[in-house]
Amino acid sequence: MKLELVSKYAFDSSRAAPLLFIHGAWHGAWCWDVHFLDFFANNGFDAHALSLRGHGESEGRERLRWVRIADYVNDVARIAAQLPRSPIVIGHSMGGFVVQKYLERHSAPAGMLLASVPPSGILRTVLRLAQRHPIAFAKAISSVSLLPIVSTPALARDAFFSEDLGEEEVAAYSARLQDESLLTFFDSSPSTFLNRKG
Repeated sequence: MKLELVSKYAFDSSRAAPLLFIHGAWHGAWCWDVHFLDFFANNGFDAHALSLRGHGESEGRERLRWVRIADYVNDVARIAAQLPRSPIVIGHSMGGFVVQKYLERHSAPAGMLLASVPPSGILRTVLRLAQRHPIAFAKAISSVSLLPIVSTPALARDAFFSEDLGEEEVAAYSARLQDESLLTFFDSSPSTFLNRKG
């Protein structure tokens, strides 16, 4: 399976471990390319952003509905093994949970979590989401698809963006959001019966 890797290289990265960025739900490598990759490359780090299977330009979108967190962990392990040196792994939100699971079985110079799903899971977040947006939540459950939760700019703003971000930027970013596997929600909630160790 082809996995998209967006890479920016430092002029001299000989003293630094490479960085591997892992996106959260509904995103792809593109979200790291906006502000992060060039910044770190300009500061001496080879910076790579992975689109997990079914995301961005990676293959597997037609099977996304059945993807588990363990599959995403395998994607990270595969790409990390292809880099010249073991990378520092950096994950946001669901990507942070993937990083935690990756580090249970793999070594890395460091791991960094940004607004990560905690080890205790996202049950509280799911319940809050169901209360705030009951129609979108019901559509997600009935369609076995998480796309309804971020299907409009207003929903995307509520999930990801601050009130001071302009409407045009919110619309542009929300247009890039995509479906996500509902099973990853269950995998990210260790108390659920559907959980499978990743």
